[in-house]
Amino acid sequence: MSDRTNREIWIEGPTGQILCALINGEVGWLMYLREPGDAGFSSRNPAYAGPQQEFISFVRSNGQLDEYPAAWTYPVAKVELALEHFRMHGSAPTFITWHDDSGGGLPPWSTSALPDSN
Repeated sequence: MSDRTNREIWIEGPTGQILCALINGEVGWLMYLREPGDAGFSSRNPAYAGPQQEFISFVRSNGQLDEYPAAWTYPVAKVELALEHFRMHGSAPTFITWHDDSGGGLPPWSTSALPDSN
């Protein structure tokens, strides 16, 4: 989206990995995919101190409304740093706490986390 309140940003890395950011105002949520179709990793913010039941709404570029726990979001400045890191290095930033949505239990920057291509 083009307005500054709600943004959806997708960046593809040099070997097919993807970083997505959904931003609403001053906070954003991140998703890292090792390849298209991957369950991937989503951000968690261990510094979040607000109500655990609070949710943030994100309007996607197609108009879809997604909601994620506020504890999964970071201040937009840190999200933008994560995007810049990905643009420069093509890897998931280690300064973001990641949850393995695929259940593999490995960090996104681990080469062992990559699916076997055989």
